[in-house]
Amino acid sequence: MLKNNKGQAFAEAIFIFPIIIVLIFSVIWFARVLLTWQQLISATRYGTDMITNTNLSSADIKKDIENYLTNKMIEGRRLDIDKIKEINVDIKDYESPNYNLTDLSKISNFVQGLFIPSAELSTVSIVYSYELPKIMNFVGMDEFIIKTKLSVLAGSGCKNNIHKRK
Repeated sequence: MLKNNKGQAFAEAIFIFPIIIVLIFSVIWFARVLLTWQQLISATRYGTDMITNTNLSSADIKKDIENYLTNKMIEGRRLDIDKIKEINVDIKDYESPNYNLTDLSKISNFVQGLFIPSAELSTVSIVYSYELPKIMNFVGMDEFIIKTKLSVLAGSGCKNNIHKRK
């Protein structure tokens, strides 16, 4: 014969409820981190597109990326400007190749450079800091750092960039 088990079910629910809350909160927080990471990747792509297709200086591109992430006119989710630890735009200027077909060694070096990138890559990197919520203190960290970096083989020698940057 079964007796009333309501007390046992209530006690089990009391033990399971905090675990379920932390699990749900962690999933939501991780989804927000993934969304932020995607925004930062989009901003680094935007920066490398500007390196390739404009003649803007590093400082101008950095300011434009900052506006891209934090401007009040953005519809949707804006990032907090105080949490952006670093926006680094490194533009490598190099001359466009001007080779004669008779100079095979220079052509060989140029073709090899297409397949094995050298230090001539222009880069955009962003570092963003995410504070961990108090409920997630069990991880042992205060903040979560998101870093993105994208490189592009572009500079003043590209066909779209005619003038040298300052």
